[in-house]
Amino acid sequence: MNRSTLLTSRRTRPTTVRIGAAVLATATAATLAACGGNGGGGGGGSQSATGTLTFAYDADAAPTGYDPLRYSQGQFTFFSALYDALFVTTSDGTVEPSLVTEFSNNPENTQTTLTLREGVTFTDGSTLDAELVKANLDRRSDPDLEAYGALAPGQASEITDVTVQDPRTVVITWAQPQATPENNLVDTAGIIVGRDGVADPSTLETAPNGSGAYTLDTGETTRASTYTLDKNDEAWGADEWAYDSIVFNVITDPQALANAVVSGQADVATVLDPTTIDMVEERQSVVSVGGTIVGFPVIDKTGASNPAFASEQARLAMTYATDREALVSDLHDGSRPTSQLFPEEAPGFDPALDEEFGYDPDRARELLAEAGFPDGFDVDLTVLGQPDEDAVAIQSQWAEVGIRLNFVTATSTDQVFAAVRTDPVIFGPFTVGAQPAGFVAGALYGGFMNMQDATEPEIEGPLGAALGATGDAQEQALTDLNRAITENGWFVPVYEDFVYAGYNAESVAEPSFAGTNAYLVLSDIEPAS
Repeated sequence: MNRSTLLTSRRTRPTTVRIGAAVLATATAATLAACGGNGGGGGGGSQSATGTLTFAYDADAAPTGYDPLRYSQGQFTFFSALYDALFVTTSDGTVEPSLVTEFSNNPENTQTTLTLREGVTFTDGSTLDAELVKANLDRRSDPDLEAYGALAPGQASEITDVTVQDPRTVVITWAQPQATPENNLVDTAGIIVGRDGVADPSTLETAPNGSGAYTLDTGETTRASTYTLDKNDEAWGADEWAYDSIVFNVITDPQALANAVVSGQADVATVLDPTTIDMVEERQSVVSVGGTIVGFPVIDKTGASNPAFASEQARLAMTYATDREALVSDLHDGSRPTSQLFPEEAPGFDPALDEEFGYDPDRARELLAEAGFPDGFDVDLTVLGQPDEDAVAIQSQWAEVGIRLNFVTATSTDQVFAAVRTDPVIFGPFTVGAQPAGFVAGALYGGFMNMQDATEPEIEGPLGAALGATGDAQEQALTDLNRAITENGWFVPVYEDFVYAGYNAESVAEPSFAGTNAYLVLSDIEPAS
């Protein structure tokens, strides 16, 4: 499949849920490792991939250890081999039970009953039961657990109680109606950790404790460089996986990542930089998925870090000051300029918003004057190394209306992570997916994009309605939610982009993304026929 086909096929991609974002870990990982393995190479003497799948990863797979709940949904490609989840996203975008065999809601959609799978054992020897699921979900108030953002107290998918009905049955009570509870407990957010790991999470800093089809080979693993996973044939789901071992090689340099799959050192490489796509396609194959919105989440809506950001008009001025058409034309041919958070294929997407909130510098100046900033205001943005070329272009655009974007150079990755609490905005790609209520609940409103716990009834109302409804009612609620986010200036979108993965078609069959999520379904990767 060539690149033009990839770009024009985005309107037929399947849908799914994605909660949270791994963009900070991806953007700030700084370790470059050599890539090796026994995957095949394009056109040259490849070995069979049935033994080992070699996966070139664009960020450290476990930078803070092996507690999967400390990571966002985007890390599920790696952790899905070591841990099982209550529900998983399939390659066609549907959410299906995994550790759950059956589930049902009460008529009010405020309680969900889960029936658990039997015969599931963890690396510490513990077994899956209702008490263990409860112990896992009772960790949801821990602010360090990124995966639980939407489930935590006060958030849109808040769990208020987890009751053990019997060893195989768990009843979850929600603070608000949840018509599709499986979407809250899918992939990383639904991972279940073994008993010892729950009792003492510090043990997960050095070793995983899951029930997945693979175990970590600590002797062949070097943190931030190479992770080797060996298949556990006794695991309940082992038969669903094709390889005896999986090796993740961490390669954060975009050119080196592309070279790994082109040379045959890696069977699969994700996520490829768009600048290397053509090079990869000359020798190997590429798959892609849309649903990634590049832009500025407004972290500060209260003026805590910058007084201007307490003003809705000031925040909206940034939206009107952004010339998306010019930026995409100059830098991102094939991407889609957008003025809204919801991707084009998502329910609730509203073409009218792109017209209403498109580039209008005169309107931006009017709003700045209404906000009390006729001469504009300063915006600090922390970057590691040189600022992104998109941010540089937007810096010039905003300067035309008086908004001064200042780049603050970080001296460490820790400083970049800390900037989420100190900068009024951050910038990057965020995989919103085709059911964006989960992203809003887990990241934009109930997660790291709302560090000051700002509230907005115009957003909170339709968000609750979207989570508690199905069908036409949900569609309308999502449309209202999308508009509310745009009108209140909670996110400054720039364009919808694509995520790319390269693969060696001589060694592996075409891999699949998890619907429109920006991560691959690792269990579906198989040797080429």
